[in-house]
Amino acid sequence: MKFTLKVPSSVKTLVVSFVGCKSKEIKLNPKTKEYVVNLESSTEIEEVVVTGIYNRSKDSFTGSFSSYDANKLKSAGNTNILQSLKALDPSFVVLDNNMFGSDPNKLAEVEIRGKTSIVGFKEEFGEDPNQPLFILDGFETSLQTIMDLSLDRVASVTVLKDAASTAIYGAKAANGVVVVETKNPEPGKLSVSYNGNFDISFADLSDYNLMNSSEKLEFERLAGRFNSNIAASQEILQQRYNELLAEVGRGVDTYWMSEPLRIGLNQRHNLYVEGGDSRMRYGVGVNINNQEGVMKNSNRRVFSGNLDLLYRVGKLSFSNKLTVDVNSLSNPIVPFSDYAEANPYYRKYSEGGQIEQWLEARTYSNPANIGYSEIWVGNPMWNDAQNSYNKGDGFSVRNNFNLEYRPLSYLYLRARFGVEKNVSETEVFTSPSDTQFDGMDVLKKGTYKNEADKGLDYNGDITVTFGKLLKEKHQVNAVLGASISESTSVAKGMEAIGFPEGEFNTPAFSNEYAEGGKPSYYDYKKRSASFYFNGNYSYMNRYLMDVNIRMDGSSVFGTNRKFTNTWAVGFAWNIHNEKFIKNITDVFTMFKLRASIGNPGNQNFGSFSSITTYRFNNWMMNNFGTGLLINEFGDPDLDWQKTINQNYGIDLSINDRFHLTFDYYHKSTDPLLASVGIPLSVGISSRLMNIGKQVNYGFDGSVRYSVI
Repeated sequence: MKFTLKVPSSVKTLVVSFVGCKSKEIKLNPKTKEYVVNLESSTEIEEVVVTGIYNRSKDSFTGSFSSYDANKLKSAGNTNILQSLKALDPSFVVLDNNMFGSDPNKLAEVEIRGKTSIVGFKEEFGEDPNQPLFILDGFETSLQTIMDLSLDRVASVTVLKDAASTAIYGAKAANGVVVVETKNPEPGKLSVSYNGNFDISFADLSDYNLMNSSEKLEFERLAGRFNSNIAASQEILQQRYNELLAEVGRGVDTYWMSEPLRIGLNQRHNLYVEGGDSRMRYGVGVNINNQEGVMKNSNRRVFSGNLDLLYRVGKLSFSNKLTVDVNSLSNPIVPFSDYAEANPYYRKYSEGGQIEQWLEARTYSNPANIGYSEIWVGNPMWNDAQNSYNKGDGFSVRNNFNLEYRPLSYLYLRARFGVEKNVSETEVFTSPSDTQFDGMDVLKKGTYKNEADKGLDYNGDITVTFGKLLKEKHQVNAVLGASISESTSVAKGMEAIGFPEGEFNTPAFSNEYAEGGKPSYYDYKKRSASFYFNGNYSYMNRYLMDVNIRMDGSSVFGTNRKFTNTWAVGFAWNIHNEKFIKNITDVFTMFKLRASIGNPGNQNFGSFSSITTYRFNNWMMNNFGTGLLINEFGDPDLDWQKTINQNYGIDLSINDRFHLTFDYYHKSTDPLLASVGIPLSVGISSRLMNIGKQVNYGFDGSVRYSVI
């Protein structure tokens, strides 16, 4: 873009800025008549909406979104992106899991504006159909990658919520989109930066109002625990009650819940080296993230290294971001519930200070040998002290390459390719001395489980972006593109039983596979291809319109339904740019009304949802070989799950201090994918079908006031 500007001789510097780019200060020289200024693209969220495919001026965007820079994210917490968004955005919900609490190795359940699919499919397919789409530097990524990403590497996060903002992702966007952009190296002399932070975590047990030993024993007595209509049994029960009452009288009142807990120390360190000039920039970073759960033996350690390269020559530029992650984890063997269920009238240690295997192990009988009974209560501290373990490790490497070419000031061509390789393994060993194996055959005591996964994903896309202001009134933007992706995964597993006591905790010492079990092996592959168009029109930055059309193909759905079309339309009115407002007052820095409708889809379902699969059955041998049974029924006409998403909203900013955003949304999913029960006579109990409809509606908003 060329322009001529007349400036007074007293002016020494000029600041050049453009929407979507970083501002640059130019020092003027009286002898220089022409300047060439290269502006770097920017993800500054104050004026630009970053969608991962294109950047759009905030004023001309018709969709519902919220954006946060690194400072805002860190002000809300330094754990990870998800926890910061949970505190900042009311529509972004991280569901509490009472089963796992603050376990650092459990993936969070995340939703944006509620659910669009039936609950329970995560367990069936291994994927959460209500989980939003995550985009990292323009490429689709996993929830685990986002959770492990250091906040020190994040430049901005944008949450796309309605159809107008998410439709560019078509059949993957019904649950919303979270777009994460990492920082680019800054030009200049070689610089080194370090960021480190520490925090502690501890369990809040104030909601656990449990009875003490005296209250618990009295409660059991009143509940009839020590009463029987049989005289011999009554004598046994009374004897047990007297012994427990004597323990209470001796002052035994054990608080078990504090035993498995600790104060967790979490630490994060980030070292980044960067430098370069206007043509070539580089950055090398190392990140360490060590999280300790509040349960003992609950840890997650992530070591990450990244190499960022950016090169620009003339109208051509490319960037490459390489990241390597190495992680290790451990989980407690004994669940917290075992400690919470232990009665307070039991001792932790014997009189000799030893941890006993049983809290109570007694045989009761009267002199006539009538009413014989046994009570065996395992000690969770004993189980925790054995050589059992639950551990794992993983390795991943991802490389994202981006090539850009600007032949004209209003035309922008881009090609991107990303590849990610990941490997993980988990091992769980339970000692044969664990109380759960009491009474079992000695050759079946102890278990060992191993699961190994490896995956390879690649994504590629090509986009052409056009943006031009016509006759100083009509701003036209258009994006045309295509993308392909493939995700493959291989999972192996086995379970062995029967281990000798001692430090013999590897599978070589096992006696056999689990009863009725055998090694497992799964090979998954999922492919998709997409073609999309986004058009945006703005008249004098007052009346705005967005149009999105996308065609998606996926191997997840039936052979007769491989491709589907999604669309979205959005409208907005910038009232603050109207003359009748400007003539009255200038307090409104933003006063926008928005409306949008579209039908984004959802393909977060298993790879074999539409394919009939079989399994071998050795007891059905015949003259032709091993028999086969149907494992799952496929459906060649299985249709895509789509959601009609309507949104109506308002954005209001007064004097750049008071900010109000309010949205009403209505999401109707039809056809809904559901697992429907069928007669067992066909060989299976259920199958996946297009049936039913689900409606989700509500409102969200935020109010902010800047004091300074």
